[in-house]
Amino acid sequence: MGDRLHEIIGEIGVLHNTLIENGKINNSNEVFQVLKNYPTDVKKHYLNLLLQYYFQNNDLKNLKELLLVGAKFDMRFEDIKAAFLNIKSKELNVIEFMEESIVFIKDSDISSNLEKMYDYFHTNPSLQEYLQKSVEIIKRNRYICAHCYKTQNAKYSEFFLNKDLLESLKRDLPYLLN
Repeated sequence: MGDRLHEIIGEIGVLHNTLIENGKINNSNEVFQVLKNYPTDVKKHYLNLLLQYYFQNNDLKNLKELLLVGAKFDMRFEDIKAAFLNIKSKELNVIEFMEESIVFIKDSDISSNLEKMYDYFHTNPSLQEYLQKSVEIIKRNRYICAHCYKTQNAKYSEFFLNKDLLESLKRDLPYLLN
């Protein structure tokens, strides 16, 4: 199985680069057509990675198509940061669409991602209106709240700290704040 996994990873890399080069990656239906020529194990692995790609690129239309065929991925805060940095309009974005997953995600790689999101928000005043809903969703994450509480000197901490949630954590889950 180890050798086959290496083959799959290699095939996926070539496939992904080809789809980017020919622009077919921008249309999930075209990707599905290309995938018809690949073995099932390659399709399954690639669709899951492609879902992550669409999430990171804030491509809601294609993300929905992949969710409909059962693709899934283990979201990391790095993915949320990438999606946040790709919000460019008032259209519904992947963070808003995947709200429940964002609110409950637990990850240890938070500081640098929050800092980049904070900087993006503050250096793009024309986008702040579009970013605000996503910021509010991120602020509802108890791990983000606890992290901001514990790193109060970080420039982003006050911005992402949810004071109401913090009071709830102090009362109900104080161990998160240690």
